[in-house]
Amino acid sequence: MTIYFCDTSAVIKLYHSEIGTDRMENIFGDDRSEIIISELTIAEFFSALNRKVRTGEITNEAKDAAVRNFRKDCRDRFIVIPLNSETVRQAVDVISRHGTRFSIRTLDALHLAACLSENSDDLKFVCANLNFIRICGLEGVVVINPETDEESRY
Repeated sequence: MTIYFCDTSAVIKLYHSEIGTDRMENIFGDDRSEIIISELTIAEFFSALNRKVRTGEITNEAKDAAVRNFRKDCRDRFIVIPLNSETVRQAVDVISRHGTRFSIRTLDALHLAACLSENSDDLKFVCANLNFIRICGLEGVVVINPETDEESRY
């Protein structure tokens, strides 16, 4: 069984057609896989959808449908892991290791810390942010970019 830890840049592709949607649908549709998200993804998902409405990329109706489907998937398909003080401590460590060489956003560091806490050799981190992918690779995480179908340790 393959375990996928998906950040928000990957998850949003399941609810809004864009580059990488096909790859995410393949991952999502594989019943032999586990898909993990952090609870941070929930807040970021709502933020991303509202931004898409604000910029005219989607309608309110499309947002409402995406929210319904996402909530169902959080209940039925995703494993949602909570953030805790250990996750925050690990995020600080990630920022300390890489923040002087690379731009790493706080929320991305929290996603990576949550992923690192899973400790599985079968885990693959799914992310579409190229800068963040490089940092994940430096942490020894196998990364899949759904926009390119690449899988690697950068």
